[in-house]
Amino acid sequence: MKSFKKEFFMTLAIVREYLPDIVIVGGWVPLIYYHYLLSDKTKMPLMTRDIDIVIPERLEVKGNKSLDKLLMDAGFHIKFTSMREVPSVSYEGKIGDYEVEIEFLTHMKGEGKEEVVIVQDGLHAQALRYLSILLENTVEVVIDDFILDDESKMKIKVPTPGAYIFQKGLTFSRRNNEVKRSKDLYYIFDVLSQDSVLFERIVVEFTEFKAIYPLKWLKQFVININKNFRDINSSGVERVLSQKPRNHLPHLNDEQFRWYVLRTFQDLIVKIESVISAQSVKQDLE
Repeated sequence: MKSFKKEFFMTLAIVREYLPDIVIVGGWVPLIYYHYLLSDKTKMPLMTRDIDIVIPERLEVKGNKSLDKLLMDAGFHIKFTSMREVPSVSYEGKIGDYEVEIEFLTHMKGEGKEEVVIVQDGLHAQALRYLSILLENTVEVVIDDFILDDESKMKIKVPTPGAYIFQKGLTFSRRNNEVKRSKDLYYIFDVLSQDSVLFERIVVEFTEFKAIYPLKWLKQFVININKNFRDINSSGVERVLSQKPRNHLPHLNDEQFRWYVLRTFQDLIVKIESVISAQSVKQDLE
């Protein structure tokens, strides 16, 4: 997977005109944090060949080519992943020596049913709850080790660390795919445990979220995490262990790793519960 990093950026280069308007999410985000936010390219987190991209529910065509057209011209083909009036699709193609799959997502308005919407000519995106968090809280990073054809450096947008953790913590329990649910929890743990400065930044972001998003979202986040990380035998601990790469924290045996996972999630919950408590007191006073 280390060698696939180049192909990942080659894929994004195909849609470079749209990079200011889209947000890279999913399993590639931790690598972006470590290599380009923390400037530590020695870290190689758990990765995937799937590329998830969040886009606004309406996206203007740029340069006379839609995202669908750009990908199709680059040799990608559409794979239908559901049969509905507006079917959900992904784009599959070969970049270098690797098969790549791209899925577009957008945020769902209100409390209705999650569905597929057409955000641009020919482009279908799965509308999912809580994705507004990822669209509204982003950071732009410069990819300093991949040069584009015009000799410039690519710039991409990813969710802020707090937004990434918040959204995953709200949605992992809704996953039907058990492996993806486990990966979501591992990604949360990986980001939380890599750097103390990053952890504190995440906590600060949650204090900001309480003024932006419904208090029930923060409470649901705590419920989801607490349910899966009550003690050393909780399912969440085992899920994280099941996804652990061999080179991650090699000095810890499995039992030590379990305790480290539990402590990491419980430390976060203590912090978030403090945020919620402060917000609840404020509302009572008002």
